Amino acid sequence: MNKFRSMLLSVVALLSLCGCLNFSDKTDPKIRRVFCWGMIKDEASAARYAAAGVTDIRVRSRQELMWVQKYGMTAYCNTITPSGPHPQVLSPEEEKYHRYINGLDLPKSTPNTERKKIINQRRREKGHRFGGDRLNPVDTLNVNSLPCFGCDTDFAFTGRKIDSILKKAVPGVQGIYMDYVGYVNHRGCYCKGCLERCQKFLKSRKLADTPENRDLFYQEQLISYFNRVVDYIKAKRPDFKIVAHIYPEFEPNPLYGYLTGADYCGETVSWYFQWSPEKIAKYTTAVVNRKQLAPGCVGIPFIGVSTNPRSSLGYKSPADVEKELQIILRSGGDSLMVCNGDSMIAPGYFEVFQKYCSPQSR
Repeated sequence: MNKFRSMLLSVVALLSLCGCLNFSDKTDPKIRRVFCWGMIKDEASAARYAAAGVTDIRVRSRQELMWVQKYGMTAYCNTITPSGPHPQVLSPEEEKYHRYINGLDLPKSTPNTERKKIINQRRREKGHRFGGDRLNPVDTLNVNSLPCFGCDTDFAFTGRKIDSILKKAVPGVQGIYMDYVGYVNHRGCYCKGCLERCQKFLKSRKLADTPENRDLFYQEQLISYFNRVVDYIKAKRPDFKIVAHIYPEFEPNPLYGYLTGADYCGETVSWYFQWSPEKIAKYTTAVVNRKQLAPGCVGIPFIGVSTNPRSSLGYKSPADVEKELQIILRSGGDSLMVCNGDSMIAPGYFEVFQKYCSPQSR
């Protein structure tokens, strides 16, 4: 028996060496759909995105649409972001931090090169996380402000923006991207309107005024606005697919995306700053397994990739990205959302995505 087993193993090994058996092609899982947050620059970049496994991407012109279609990808128009009557309001401590990491206190005469250098140094010093998975008790977005979408109660501001985007959309696109629906401080807005609605919310549900219950209000405000945007777009363009990215992180519930009405909702399973393999696996499993809870919304694992070792945004080598893709695949992920999108076609990174993302899925 041992002699027969030895002979069988020898034959298998020989066939494998000859290329007659290729287990990896048949058994290795692949990521079948990739939503990219990059942009087409020319036909060469379109071809390279497609070769890296990208299936869905935004376009800005008829020419870009033609390139995307030529290489078998699905095209979307540009991105809808929130609108409101005034900026979100932070606590005094958050406002101080926000001004510091964004260099808003620097003299206007500061040269741009020096300004950028100072801002990067400050962000490293503070452990700034660019809107995702904050490291310290106080962190805010790196944008100057976000509008208070919660106060757009009649939807006048957002409606006008959506109308403008849809009017300019390239004929032939099949949907729209959606981003930046969230709070500058990861938790809520403290303007008069939001605070008043929060108290009404608590009173109507007979809830005590606690941080946990205020979190419930701000989550409901997020989801309500999110779905109002979706409903408005669908009413105008029922054929459109809506691709959303849950950003910035809502700290009380980072994976709330399954509660939205988006067709495809990217939820972060790995940010630009490296996460532990255990956390990536845990988040990926949660995102892909929540399809049963929201059959109309497909959860898409989102990863952030920064290719610049000197950037305060963080850095991942091609080997780091490869390990993350392996974890996502092992955790059941067969789709992906990537930003920075152009990282996918950068030397070294392109080869990794090409290896794990299947262009044959189109």
